[in-house]
Amino acid sequence: MDQKNRQAGKRELFLTGAVLLTALLFFLVNRAFHSGPAAFLEISVDGTVVETLELHKDQEYTVKNDQGGVNVFVIRDGKAWVTEASCPDKICMDQGQVSQEGEMIVCLPNRMTARVMGAP
Repeated sequence: MDQKNRQAGKRELFLTGAVLLTALLFFLVNRAFHSGPAAFLEISVDGTVVETLELHKDQEYTVKNDQGGVNVFVIRDGKAWVTEASCPDKICMDQGQVSQEGEMIVCLPNRMTARVMGAP
């Protein structure tokens, strides 16, 4: 009986290692595809692109939706973030700075998303 328990333990250890290795592989592949040089911030409201801003230009941009929701973006030194928002929870302001391709800032109450895009 003791021999069976050891073999079962070895199989479980092998399976755990295989799952961890697979997860690491997926992480590395995903990182490789989304780590290109960031060039633009694509801002959408209700799924429609309303503005595409260049990340290499320092600027501010105000996004307004049809219901009066407002988000103010700042772009400095290749990074973008929300400095003001009309939403009640302000989670979009707490998401911090984005600068890597694939990163996003989302404001659900204002139905706004901003996604960092690579060079075309």
